[in-house]
Amino acid sequence: MTAGALIVALLAAIGSAIAAAVHGPVAVIGWLAAIVALAIAFACASAAKALHDPDDLTEARHDRGPSEPFPQDVLDRRTAIGGMWGFAVAALTILGIIPLVALARRPARGGTAWFRGARLVTEAGDPVRAGDLTVGSIATVFPEGHIGAPESATLLLRLESDALRVTPDRAGWAPQGNVAYSKICTHAGCPVAIYRQASYELYCPCHQSVFDVLDEARPVSGPATRPLPQLALDVDADGYLVAQGDYTEPVGPDSWWRTI
Repeated sequence: MTAGALIVALLAAIGSAIAAAVHGPVAVIGWLAAIVALAIAFACASAAKALHDPDDLTEARHDRGPSEPFPQDVLDRRTAIGGMWGFAVAALTILGIIPLVALARRPARGGTAWFRGARLVTEAGDPVRAGDLTVGSIATVFPEGHIGAPESATLLLRLESDALRVTPDRAGWAPQGNVAYSKICTHAGCPVAIYRQASYELYCPCHQSVFDVLDEARPVSGPATRPLPQLALDVDADGYLVAQGDYTEPVGPDSWWRTI
């Protein structure tokens, strides 16, 4: 039982390290780490129980001479215990480097999963047509095939076609009043999740940054100093909203992509 528990601990530690390396959910990493600790604790209890032989209480004892070797069963037991606890040391070592793996796993901030022709889909995976949203409504969308990609989370809003203050370089980015902005606040990376239709403003609930939807999501109050990047949209031959490409500006806070 002891060996089995230690093997489980080692496998859980490896799984936790892999989960951290591939951007797995924090909950999965944490549960696997908990399994490592529990398995090692179980192995310790099992080993302690196995070492306690009832015969040890009544077995005749004698002093071992200086040159008298240890009995073979004692040597075999020490070898087995040493090998088993090697698994525990390995598991704890792997578990100890997981924070370093997690720190190193941060992906490059040069782009997101959006690409030219990628359909906008809801969190349920349904593609969005240009006329699906009513004026004044909002939805969170992702590029088709990349639902849940954190840096690709995008807010899609439907506005009156003549409401946007469009600059020449962004003409044609919001077909039929559909406009899309990154959902990641440019201040600290929190999700921008509140839309006040009456004033056409997006709110970040973390630090109360406010962005003007009509003016390219420029910040009008709060700590954010940079607008939410806008995703250029188009409509494909089947009437679905698609991206013209990736964001032309880095998403999220400056600290995510600043290199100097």
